Amino acid sequence: MKPNILLGATALVFTGLISCTPTKGPSGLGPLPKAAFTVTPLSGAVNQYVLSSSSTGAFAYYWDQGVGTGAKSGGTTDTVYYNKAGTYSVELLAVGKGGYDTSVQAITVAADDPGIDILQGSDLTNASDWTVLNTGGTQTQFTFGPGGVNISNGASSGTNGAIYQAVTVKANTPYTFNAVLTGTGCTNTWLEFYIGATVPVQGSDYTDNKVNSLNTWSGCGVSAFTNQSINAIGCSGTNVGQNGAMTFKTAGTVYVMIKAGVSGGSMGTGGVTVSSITLNEPSH
Repeated sequence: MKPNILLGATALVFTGLISCTPTKGPSGLGPLPKAAFTVTPLSGAVNQYVLSSSSTGAFAYYWDQGVGTGAKSGGTTDTVYYNKAGTYSVELLAVGKGGYDTSVQAITVAADDPGIDILQGSDLTNASDWTVLNTGGTQTQFTFGPGGVNISNGASSGTNGAIYQAVTVKANTPYTFNAVLTGTGCTNTWLEFYIGATVPVQGSDYTDNKVNSLNTWSGCGVSAFTNQSINAIGCSGTNVGQNGAMTFKTAGTVYVMIKAGVSGGSMGTGGVTVSSITLNEPSH
């Protein structure tokens, strides 16, 4: 696709020289440019590539990175970043006195950018990385250890409670959330993951943006699960079915929370262990 802005831009450039815009062919004003460019992976970066024009007879360059945003005016070089694996068709449109020419190359990205985990203590082995939230009533037990945090209702058949930490997120940026769980099967139990902007208050329950959860009333968490992703076995929340992919409309502080409890039931023999929790931000 040729950028609409090209016609306006080239018309301005050629004001006083010619009454029409350049074409992809000889115009009599000069030699037709020849568009060409090279693609080089950016050293030390993930899924980033340097595009370098080797065009001849050109004075303006428009790069289309192949992500659906169209061509944009640039210089002789451009740097592109791809968050997801795939093949991207990159086009350079080079403008010269004699008209314009295009060159297209395919960039194949082998793997998704794994991103950078912005949570502290994602292995859930250190209690100091997390704040305990008293939601009122009998507290659910959160016990940190070498294998992660073990969550249980103890001898009580009615509990609730949570742990959380604050992180800063960017607006309109792709994030990926995940947690890994092990348990023998629960009854009348919820184990919920929240990422909300509301500040937690001690002594009050938390309900801002449940992204995924085990919920035995909804049919998940009843049978045994071993090292399972919440994205695979969760059945209640705003992010169910999204494989952990999410964005935030506004930048700022959010609270990542694990909340769990039972009502006339049990979290099963040995409780439920969360061995990791991650919120990955693109590395670029």
